[in-house]
Amino acid sequence: MDRLRVLYTVNRMDVGGSQTHLVQVLRLLDRRRFEPMLCCLTGQGALLDTARDTGATVMEVGLTRIKSPGAPGAVLRLARFMRRTRVDVVHNYLLRANLVGSIAARAARVPVVLTSKRGCHDRRGLELVAARLSNRLADCVTANADAVRTFVHDNEGCPLEKMVVIPSGIDTDRFAPLPAADYQGRLGIPAGRRVVGIVTRGRVRKGVEEFVQAMAMVRAARPEACAVVVGEVTPEPLAALASQNGLNGHLHFLGPRADMAEVLSAFDLFVLSSHDEGMSNAILEAMAMRKPVVATDVGGTVEVVQPDRTGLLVPPKDPAALAAAITRMLNAPAETAAAMGERARAIVVERFSARAMVRQMEELYTHLLQARRLGQPATVSLQAAR
Repeated sequence: MDRLRVLYTVNRMDVGGSQTHLVQVLRLLDRRRFEPMLCCLTGQGALLDTARDTGATVMEVGLTRIKSPGAPGAVLRLARFMRRTRVDVVHNYLLRANLVGSIAARAARVPVVLTSKRGCHDRRGLELVAARLSNRLADCVTANADAVRTFVHDNEGCPLEKMVVIPSGIDTDRFAPLPAADYQGRLGIPAGRRVVGIVTRGRVRKGVEEFVQAMAMVRAARPEACAVVVGEVTPEPLAALASQNGLNGHLHFLGPRADMAEVLSAFDLFVLSSHDEGMSNAILEAMAMRKPVVATDVGGTVEVVQPDRTGLLVPPKDPAALAAAITRMLNAPAETAAAMGERARAIVVERFSARAMVRQMEELYTHLLQARRLGQPATVSLQAAR
């Protein structure tokens, strides 16, 4: 039996939640049944080589801007590639690729086309038009949380019956508690500090500023607490904010890291300060490392964090509430934090492993293709595939 050819499209392969998810999918898709391919529209991003290392075919069409004069030609090149390689399924990721990949797939008469939704992003203007068009062109829209599915229905008018929820998943073998070691020392953090960290990107909606403001309040009660920011952020404005709030010497910027299991091992507490969120890979990774969490009550986070069992939830954009929750966790007995961490890992292993996520994706692709081959709409009985 021929393997099913699945092409994933994404605009860029920068370090981010959706791109990390795609690398996991490329690595774990059953090669006996599926042949994975990746189209990175721009051909740019730090994770491109990582994607190639999975053994999947990786290509690009040189599309840097949708409004550029070369955009129609890039879409045609992508459609020709789909026809030439006889792609069975196209699964698009993020707004630009959702639109471009769906148009190319329909032009190439690909049997099954999917788009994905991985966050509660309020689309307006041309973005909303693009989102609605790509939803219409797709046979199925995947969401990584029930909250995302509901949000996309309300914001973009996508029918609920057209969407399937496949929760995010992470590598629970890679993200597992490590042997005891001086992980804080390896990061240059002095001994005796309580490390409160976030893993983020430099976007306003990630709430990094509120985290810095909250940590300034935390230090008033817990002067040994220090803040750690991991990821692609611009340090200068945050360092200035830290200085204004008396955090000089107590805020550490680690930048993007490849050794996240070791970094998370240095944390006493993980914080998610986002204004909106789909289902955060970072919070799943921290929980898999047995870290208790404090998170803003947004998007799919409530589907992962169980208040007072694995961590605490607070309103978004509220530094005072965030500070109070962090302080409460730092004041909790060590046994309480340890028990929260144990429950956190158990939840991730049971419900949010990468292998379980990919198996659900495989079942969905097979289900949609079978429906198409039987002459039925590819959207029939999608919930049976959940």
